[in-house]
Amino acid sequence: MVFVKRRRLSSTLSDGGIRTRSLNRVLRFIALLLVGVAVAPVSLAESDTKPVTFAIADVWPWAYEDQRGKPSGSLVDVMRRLSELTDVPVEPRLRPVRRAISELKNGHINFSILFQSPDLDRQAVNLGKVVQANILLAATAETDYPLTLESLSGKSVAYIRGTYLGEAFEQNTEVVKVPVTLISQAIDLLSIGRISAILASDHAILKALEAMGLSSDVLRYNKHVPGQSGVLYMSGKAQRSDAAMKFREAIALMDENGELNRIFFGESGRPEYDGPGEPDAASATSAQ
Repeated sequence: MVFVKRRRLSSTLSDGGIRTRSLNRVLRFIALLLVGVAVAPVSLAESDTKPVTFAIADVWPWAYEDQRGKPSGSLVDVMRRLSELTDVPVEPRLRPVRRAISELKNGHINFSILFQSPDLDRQAVNLGKVVQANILLAATAETDYPLTLESLSGKSVAYIRGTYLGEAFEQNTEVVKVPVTLISQAIDLLSIGRISAILASDHAILKALEAMGLSSDVLRYNKHVPGQSGVLYMSGKAQRSDAAMKFREAIALMDENGELNRIFFGESGRPEYDGPGEPDAASATSAQ
C-alpha cells in the first residue's frame, strides 16, 4: 500500500509539473502578443519621422558642394523646400548621375529628381514635374552650320555624362559623343575647336556662361528638345508613400505659385528665345 501511494503521489506531482509548464508557455505567448501590439504603433510613427533619402545628381548648377562642403544648387533648393513645406526630414546624397539612377532603381535611396525617361518611368514612381527645361544644341556664334543632330553627323558633340537628353540623342550613332562633367568644360572645348556643339539644358548652359563671366550671345542655339521634364521619382523598391503624397501636393503648390520657376530661372523667369532658338540676351543674363 505504501508503494501504491508513492506512485500516486509521484504521478500527481508529475501531472502538476506538466500543467505548470503548459501554463507558463501560454503566458509567455500572450506576453509576446501584447508586446507586438504595443510596438506596432511605434513602428508606424517612426516611419513618419525617419528622414527620407534623396540621391541628387552631382552636376553643376543642378547640385554641387559649395565652398563649405555643403550641398547646394537648384535641385538641393527644391529638396529643402519640399522638406520645409511638408515637415518631412530629408537626407541629401550627392551622386554622379549614373549612380543616382542606379541607387533609385535598386532601392538604396527613396527619392531622386532626374530628367524623365521611359526607363525610369518603368522602374520608379513618377510623382510629378519639378522643372521643364529646353534641351539646346549650342555652337560658337561665328559658326553657321545647322544645329541639328543630322547636320552634325560625324562631328563631336559634348554632353553631361549619364544625362538623358531625349531618345533622338540616346539612339544616335552618327555623332561623336564627348562626355564631360561640367558645361564649362564643354564651353572651353567649343572655344578651341575641339568639339562642334554642346547638347545640354538651357538652365545649365546659361548658368555656366554667367559663372564664366560670358554673355549668352557668345553662343548660338537651337532647341533640340523643347520642354524636357525633370521629375521627382520615388524608388519602386524603397517606397515612402507617407512622404510621397505630401511631396506631390507641395510640388503642385510650388508650381502654381511660380516658386519652382524662380528657383531655376530667377525672378525674371525662363529666358525667351528670338528667331531660330536665340535666347534674348537681357533675360538670359538674369537667369538663375
